[in-house]
Formats: sequence, C-alpha cells, structure tokens
Amino acid sequence: MNESTIVGGGVTRRRWWEMGLWIVLAFAVGFFWQKMEGADRSEFGGHPDEAAHYVTGLFVHDALVEGWKYVGGGMKGSPVAVGKEFANDYYAHYPKIGLGVWPPFFYVVQTAWTLPFSVSRTSMLLLLCGLAAVVAGQLFSVLRREFGFWAGIFGGVMWLSLPLVRAGYGMVMAETLCTILIFGAMMAWGDFLDSGKRGDAVRFGIFAGLAIMTKGTGMALALAAPLALVGSRRWGLFLRFELWLGVILVAILAGPWTWATCHLGRGGWVEPSLSWRFTSEAIPYYLGKFGRSLGWLPLGLFLIGVWVKVGVGVRGQGRWVASGALILSVMIFQSLAPVGLEARHLISVIPSALMFVVAGMVAVVGVLESERGRRPLFGVGLGLLVVGSICPPFVQKGFGGFAPLAEWVVKEGKEGAVTMVSSESRGEGMFIAEVAMREKRPRSVIERASKILAKSEWNGTGYAGQFANDEALLEFLMSGKIRYLVVDEDVPEAKRREHHDQLPRVIAGHRERFRLVASSELTRGGKVQLNPLRLYEIETQR
Repeated sequence: MNESTIVGGGVTRRRWWEMGLWIVLAFAVGFFWQKMEGADRSEFGGHPDEAAHYVTGLFVHDALVEGWKYVGGGMKGSPVAVGKEFANDYYAHYPKIGLGVWPPFFYVVQTAWTLPFSVSRTSMLLLLCGLAAVVAGQLFSVLRREFGFWAGIFGGVMWLSLPLVRAGYGMVMAETLCTILIFGAMMAWGDFLDSGKRGDAVRFGIFAGLAIMTKGTGMALALAAPLALVGSRRWGLFLRFELWLGVILVAILAGPWTWATCHLGRGGWVEPSLSWRFTSEAIPYYLGKFGRSLGWLPLGLFLIGVWVKVGVGVRGQGRWVASGALILSVMIFQSLAPVGLEARHLISVIPSALMFVVAGMVAVVGVLESERGRRPLFGVGLGLLVVGSICPPFVQKGFGGFAPLAEWVVKEGKEGAVTMVSSESRGEGMFIAEVAMREKRPRSVIERASKILAKSEWNGTGYAGQFANDEALLEFLMSGKIRYLVVDEDVPEAKRREHHDQLPRVIAGHRERFRLVASSELTRGGKVQLNPLRLYEIETQR
C-alpha cells in the first residue's frame, strides 16, 4: 500500500481525510482550552520568557521585510553593515530580543505565519493552537497504526487536555514546536531501527537538526538516538552509511549555529557549568513533575505500557524503543544542563509517554476479555475516567495591565520620546511587547529600568544598583533622557530589587516633577494587585 509520510509517518493516502479531519477537530479542542484558561485575554506574561519570544519573532519578521526592501532598492550599502545597523536600532527600541541565546527556527516559523496572518495576539495563539494540533495528529497517526482509530483519538485528546501541555500552547513559547520536531525525529529513528531505510534516517536528520535549532532540549536527541540503538540491539545499523547520513544532516542543519552561539546560550544557565548541586536537585524534581504532569491514573497505565512494550524480555518495535529512550534522555539532559527547574522542559516527552499510557490501557482492557469478546463499555469508561482525571486544575493565565499604557504611549506619546518601564522581567517584557505589537516598528524607544537603573547578567543574577542615593536618581531622571515612566509598585517580593523601591520613593518625594497621565489595573496570575500600574510624564522644566 502506498504511504504518504507527514511528521511521524504512517498516514496512508487512502486515509488522509481522517488525519485532516482530526487535526481540524484537535485545533478546535486546543482553541477551546485556550479560551477556557483566558490565553486570549492575557498579555504575554505567562512566563518570564514569553514576551521575549514574541518580540524576537517580531524582529525576525521585520528584518525579513526590511531585507526584501533592501534587495528591491538595489542593495545599497554593505549587507552586513545594513543588517547590523538594523539589529542595533531595533534592540534600542525594543530591548527584549533573545536571538543567539535561543536558536532561530521558532522565529522563522513565527515569521512564516505572521507575514500572511498578522502579528496580533489572536494570530499568535492560533499558531500555537495549530502546532498543538499537529502533535495530536502525530499521536493519532502512531497510535492508530498500532491500536486502531479510537486509540489515536484518545491519545490526541489526552495530549491536548493535560494542564502542562495546555499551559505550553497557551503561551508564545518554543516547547510545542520543539515537541513536533523531537517526537517526529524519534518516530523516524524508530522506523529506521526497524527498516534500515535511508528515507527514515533522512527524516530523523532533518527533524533532529530543526529541533536543535528550535530549543536546547533538542540536544537530548544526541543521547536518545544511540540509547535507542542500544535498546533495539540492532548493532549492524551502526555500520550502515544511512545511519551516518542522518548524523551528517543534523550537523549541517544545527552545527554552525550551535558552535557560533554556544557561549551566548549559557546566559540562561543558573550555574556557570555542570554541577552535582544542580543535578541532585533536578533528578527528583523532574521525576516528580513527570508523574504529576501525567496524573496518577495515567502514570499507572504508563508503567503497564512500558512493561508490555519494552519490558524485560520484550523485543520492542523501533518506535517504542525510541520513545522510551527519548523519555530517559530528556530526563537525563534536563538534570545535567543547569537551565533551571521548570516542568515545561518535559513537554517534549509527553507524546512518547502517552503512547505507553494508551498501550497500558489497551493491555488492561485486553485482560478483561470474556468469552463473548471484549467489553467495549469498560474501555470507553476507563478512557473517560482517564481524560477526566487529567483535565484539572483549570488555571487562568491572567496577566495584564500594561496594554492600556502601551496604547497611550503609541497614540499620545511624543515622537522620539523615551519611555522607561520599571517592573520585574516579566512585566517589562509585557510592556515592550504590547508597544511593539501596536505600532509601525521601530518607532517608540523603550528602556528597561532593570538595565538602566541597575546592572545584572542576562538571567538576572549579579544584581547591582546604579544610583547610590535618591538624589542621584532624581538628577538622572531630570536630565531629559527619559520622558515617560511606567511604574509597577507591586513587584513580587522574590523579584523585588533596590530600584523597585527607589523609583517610587523619588516620585513620591517630587510629585511636581512627575505628572500622572494614565493608570491601569494590574493582574498577575488572575489576581488583581493592590496598586495599579502608573504612567508618568516627567516634567523637567521647573
């Protein structure tokens, strides 16, 4: 039978309409969850990096547009000089760009989407919803081939409904795209372990290379692939040219960028290098988060599925061995790389984990066969119980308050005036993103108080205030460099620094110098904060 392969493979031409219909339905399920948890009503503050991902995507989008104008205008000037000037100017306007610290492929995908569909909040959330639906399609493809149509639907619904996954595609973050690529790479690798075909190795190389170019977690594939090869015990493949062709493709796609920016990537590390102190905390953390991300009932089915598919004495099929190797490799990688302890780093292994959950469920239902055949009602009941158990908790994203002030700056602010925003990293990013979203870029100049009034590393460590006393800060503010101030007085205690108290104190002591022009209710995680956000215009002529 002829087959047409999409990410993950296994979709026959005869059944392409089933896959298409399921992805549309999966998109609807994802959209439902986004609406339920208020992603469309929240600003880009669901994670400290969310606004930076959005602004970096805008930068790539606008750089491509400017590059097209540059070519159409006869390529006047050195392309390197023109590109560098544009990048420096753009960062001066919107200082929340992480390209280099993060790989570029997520922003390439953003640009491919936003060029025809706009850079609005709704557009970006629809992109993330579509990416989540693609993963649901991958799971449907894999599980349908193994267990049938309804098993595929069940696996996709579980993927879309897990709280950790819902949070991932409710934010502008790279995890969902990275999951498509990592899962696709390991399914291709599993097919290669079974077939030894060049096409499967090529698919692995392309998906793995793009995964590494999307997010650092993709580097876990460097461990997952050989681990799966060992687990499959197909030693002869090690000498096949096709295997090394896949490796070469990964090196071509991801090698140059990774080598050139490896020193920048460490800017997000919480430790200067690998350390046992971090690893000793990370191992129990990620083991616990893995279990809780699935829920206890699915976790039990997962363990049964592992025993059935890759347990002791079982010669597993390639895709199952690859899935087990991926879960283990990501857990090891995230426990070694000191990038912080965050459950979102496990999103990329959830599809593989759900494969085993479904396998465990099928095994349990199979045990309850009677002489009259299977008990379908039991299977349906167990499936509903599993889905019902994984949906809670229902968490509102609920970050906002900067948008009205950004609207004022764009519409009422004086051309060329500089606005400084004082909040924690998440809040500063939200304001920058809201301004950039609303205007013809680059226009407004934004400064971050965390960078102007203090010094710190990229990840916020090494903090030191810039102004020894209030008088020195007042003198700086009266110098005319800053025209507008956005002040957040309710920065969480864990994120609060010296300048967060110093700036409101200076404003309170010299109210005649700071004219309140707008204010807005501030929410964090769905909770309204005590003090509103305030936008001041600095009046230096007194």
